[in-house]
Amino acid sequence: MEGRAAPLRFTRLWITIGMGFVLLVIYLSLTPDPPDLGAPEGLKIGHVLAYCWLMLWFAQIQRPTRDRLLLAATFCALGVALEYLQGMTDYRDFEYSDMLINSAGVGLGLALARTPLQNGLRSLEEIIPTR
Repeated sequence: MEGRAAPLRFTRLWITIGMGFVLLVIYLSLTPDPPDLGAPEGLKIGHVLAYCWLMLWFAQIQRPTRDRLLLAATFCALGVALEYLQGMTDYRDFEYSDMLINSAGVGLGLALARTPLQNGLRSLEEIIPTR
């Protein structure tokens, strides 16, 4: 099934929504007042969830392993770049551990993309009527 699934009907829409998620992660990473998720100090669940979601979302669109690995490298690089940008502000902190946590989220998303979750968008398209 990997790489051989029929193309999604709404690929452009899914990519556009996905880019919105990427922009949201960038905004949340650089805003001076990020939302408080209520997690204990040091528990970076938001980092894991954000990067896992990005990876899983785009892995549903790009099925071949090579494409998914390129996406994973791109999202890991995004996490590193955003951490350096945070370090350039006077209101956010630079942390190497955040780079690792972001990358762990990417890894989790990549692993989940090998489960039935990789068919979420396809399942959604099946319930959207065609003209």
